[in-house]
Amino acid sequence: ALSRHGINVEVIPGVTAASGCAAALGIPLTHRGLATGVRYVTGHCRDGVHLDLNWKSLADPDTTLVIYMGLINIAKIRDELIKAGLPADTPAGAIERGTTEDQRTILTTLKELPDCIEAADLKAPSLLIIGRVVGLAPDLGWYIPPMDCDVEAGQ
Repeated sequence: ALSRHGINVEVIPGVTAASGCAAALGIPLTHRGLATGVRYVTGHCRDGVHLDLNWKSLADPDTTLVIYMGLINIAKIRDELIKAGLPADTPAGAIERGTTEDQRTILTTLKELPDCIEAADLKAPSLLIIGRVVGLAPDLGWYIPPMDCDVEAGQ
């Protein structure tokens, strides 16, 4: 509409939450020897509709999995990914209010992710990143250090 009325416009591309949060934590979404690809999926479903994803496809250890809006279904997401073959000790992170001064993050394993999220009382908006590249965050992270997860293994 602006162009039709002779008004010049400039489109400035934004940065997705996945790219911004991953960069802030020092998590490359792909990395030689750790992840050859990245998948972006929703972790939320519409009212009355089950979270029906292709879990076998998502449980690829050579792919970084970025899950938007996954807090409410994190236990199901974890269970389905492990059932589909993704190792329980796969590095995983949760980022609340990513790239803001109020950012809070957790770095843990897929198995412990739901318990750590609950222990930290993370809220939306939060992003989940699951994959071997998350293991690079302690060495490459620079923005805001992650919180420790005090959840005992097996609880």
